[in-house]
Amino acid sequence: MAGPPLVLHVSNEHPPVSPDYGFLRAFHELTVRGALRHEWIAPAATPERVAGQAAGERPDLVFVQSPQPYPWTERDVAGLLRRLGSPPVVVWEGDAWGGRKRLKARNLAWLRHADVVFSVALGAQAELLRRACGREVRYVPHVTPLCFAESPDPASAPRGVALVGSRLTFCGVELIADDGQRGRLARALARVPGCELSIYGRGWRGPHARGPVPYDDQLDVMRRALITVGWDRYRGHAGYFSDRLPIALSAGRVHVTSRQPGLDWLPGPEDGLHLADTPREGAERVRELLGTDPEGLLSAGARGAAWARAHLTELHALRHMLAGRLPVPAPRSGPWPAITALGAG
Repeated sequence: MAGPPLVLHVSNEHPPVSPDYGFLRAFHELTVRGALRHEWIAPAATPERVAGQAAGERPDLVFVQSPQPYPWTERDVAGLLRRLGSPPVVVWEGDAWGGRKRLKARNLAWLRHADVVFSVALGAQAELLRRACGREVRYVPHVTPLCFAESPDPASAPRGVALVGSRLTFCGVELIADDGQRGRLARALARVPGCELSIYGRGWRGPHARGPVPYDDQLDVMRRALITVGWDRYRGHAGYFSDRLPIALSAGRVHVTSRQPGLDWLPGPEDGLHLADTPREGAERVRELLGTDPEGLLSAGARGAAWARAHLTELHALRHMLAGRLPVPAPRSGPWPAITALGAG
């Protein structure tokens, strides 16, 4: 008797590989529920290694995290898929592209053989992907890893404001246009009376700079603050935000960040999320929040964390991408009907 469908998962993870990220825990949850079986290829996936690992049984679906460390070519991918019995291919494109950041041949090799591409950004990004690969492009937002969503908030006395995000410069010039706005936000925050500011990430200098923070430590850094702040790149891409936004929600702190088009489905200030159109507006919002009751801020942050756990985890995103292709139910509550509609067409 045939078991649940087999998913061959070609990952983009680099060593050392944590079992907590890259949809691994979400796949494990679906495996435990009997919805599917999961074969994971990472790190350093190559055509030979993928084919060899799957030689015993042909997969029912290939799920690809892109871009790949291996320099895939279209010939590599076409040959591999033939050896695997030509299963359907779902590609998750978790990066934003545009401007100086151009799609690589290794991305295109998989994109052009996908049945559907899920992108964390729409608008200009979706059009770029459609032109490049001629495939259907649908939307899936960045989400929080399950290990962050499920992590209890330790009893503490949070204080101050934490801005998390790198600023890439060369000879004082921002290499990514929106980093200029991130820099203006940091300078405006430094002028807010009573703002005990800490800035985490590469490229910052000055009295507020705290240096880079490892990915695993982001949640703890955010939880030490009373208010967290971010500012996204690629602000012209509809629906786009980095995974720092859902991670900040999971931290249970009020979060102030940039507004992009297509984000009306996100929670609002009552759940601790404040979107601003300009760095000045973001700094002004932080000033207003610092003048309110800290307990009220923590309560709003706790509601945001509960919303993220209920609606915006890797498990929700994976179900969204696999539903209709495997016997996996799509998420139907909260923002997912709006997310699905946003990515239609």
